[in-house]
Amino acid sequence: MRVKSWLLLLLWSVTSLLGSVRAQSQDGQGIVFFKGSYDEALAEAKKQNKMLFIDFYTTWCGPCRMMSKDIFPNPEVGAYFNPRFVSVKLDAEKQENLEVVKRFKVQGYPTLAFVTNDGEIKLVKTGGQTVQLLISTARIATGEELSFTDLYDRYRKNKEDLALQQEILQRASNYISTLEDIEAEKWIVRMRRLYGAYIDKKMGPDLINVEDYKLITQLSGDDQDLTDRLVDFINKNLADWSAVVGDAAAYFVIEQNDAKVLAAVKDASEKYKEYLEKINGEYKEAYSVVTYKQGTPYDKSKMYYDALFLLYKDRNAAQYVKDLNAYFAKYPDDTTANDYALAAQDLYKAAGDRLGNAEHHQAIKWLGEALKSDAPLMDRINYIVMIGDSYKSLKEYDKAQQHYNQGYLESLQMTDMEMTQGMIQYSIKSKLAELELLRK
Repeated sequence: MRVKSWLLLLLWSVTSLLGSVRAQSQDGQGIVFFKGSYDEALAEAKKQNKMLFIDFYTTWCGPCRMMSKDIFPNPEVGAYFNPRFVSVKLDAEKQENLEVVKRFKVQGYPTLAFVTNDGEIKLVKTGGQTVQLLISTARIATGEELSFTDLYDRYRKNKEDLALQQEILQRASNYISTLEDIEAEKWIVRMRRLYGAYIDKKMGPDLINVEDYKLITQLSGDDQDLTDRLVDFINKNLADWSAVVGDAAAYFVIEQNDAKVLAAVKDASEKYKEYLEKINGEYKEAYSVVTYKQGTPYDKSKMYYDALFLLYKDRNAAQYVKDLNAYFAKYPDDTTANDYALAAQDLYKAAGDRLGNAEHHQAIKWLGEALKSDAPLMDRINYIVMIGDSYKSLKEYDKAQQHYNQGYLESLQMTDMEMTQGMIQYSIKSKLAELELLRK
């Protein structure tokens, strides 16, 4: 049972031609982009008595492509933007746009600008945004919504307004995601402090609601003492919480307790047994939402974590392989592909250079089982490269090269994750270069 912190998901629709020769969209879906220069778009905005929205982009910018593919065509975005803005996309590297780029002090991409139809710059944001963040940014530009910093200033003048505190915490992740380095860290510290004070004030019946549950699941984790108190509070009031958010409340208790078991196990601390016993004790009602075809949550967890504890404590890879294979044999119908992948990953992490040939062959077999599933692309690449690492340790260099090459080919599919793709490909190339040295 391993299962999280604050950030974001993206939606998308498709664009097509609309009636105007200068615009494209699907009827009522997505942003209708004006086709023309900055000056022409500004004149059109004045004519329609709307504001101007500008997307400064480049053809090589990954986040720019993501915005064009996933965000701008979204119907919710179009429904907000089209009645209020004339929107235009400007290639920041084209000669005819360089003067406008300089005027707006564009230094990164995408840069999103909101301008009055008289040319007054109201708001400029740099970087990709989610659907909700983009709409919120636009609402701030139009004056329909207070900026995050304005909200925080209101809070400083009235620190008893819990509804205002809730709104600030709800918007904190989006705002902080637009900041960098020291400025971001400053606001993270402020929000941690505010979150702790907010929970302390509401800990009781008033805290049992959907909106506060969302905050708890998003923001818990940095303060372990506060998280522990929340887990106990939710567990003691599980029936009330379940009436509001369903089984999600029980899963919150489970995930937090499982995380403590796992952390203690990896520290080789006997403390894990104390958390393990809670599965069959004070958290038994919460764990009852988890059902298996064989065994109980406690029996299954105990067998798994006992084996894992001995691996991290004694670094005895051979015994771990024996214990995990017994575990998989006892619970065949409740074993997932991810379980096999985790077994191999823990084997590498805990035992490392102590792995013998038999353990490497077992890891290859477990990862092969994991690859039978419809795993996310990054996980697949990771599994394939780990198999290559085991073959390298076994000095089966041809097989290692085959798997590294396969991992590289899989990485070519990561067209919307250029930075991550580059890091993965660099790592695989380094492994292939190392293989060539080992062959000599």
